[in-house]
Amino acid sequence: MKQFTSLFFTCIFIISSISKSADSNLITDLCKHCDDPKLCLSSIQARPESGEFATTTNQIEIIAISAASANASSTSAYIKEMLSREDLEPAIESTLEDCQKNYQDAVEQLDDSISAMLANAHADVDVWMHAAISAIESCSNDLE
Repeated sequence: MKQFTSLFFTCIFIISSISKSADSNLITDLCKHCDDPKLCLSSIQARPESGEFATTTNQIEIIAISAASANASSTSAYIKEMLSREDLEPAIESTLEDCQKNYQDAVEQLDDSISAMLANAHADVDVWMHAAISAIESCSNDLE
């Protein structure tokens, strides 16, 4: 969970800091700047809207953030499922409760990032993305 989430969020942040004009290989070109270009490419291309909608950097950023939000939401649901187990040690349960809250916060922050992108408020996107990355990394650190 940690490796995927950290790499993916870092990748999105890198993509959002690159300014390019649209061309047929835009997603591939943007993903080349990530630590894991294959993960970046597969995550964005797996989204149904990546075909006809991904013609500009802004649109690809929105798709990438949307994919990250969906991933964080799925992770939050997985953690909630883990918390339903009755055999958890109190320390692990506490850590998982904190992680679930962090992932829920990250989903909200990523959704706020999408709203900021749509409003061309790029400074706000940076704030929300940093907050989401921080929430995810905090959980990852607590689980180590």
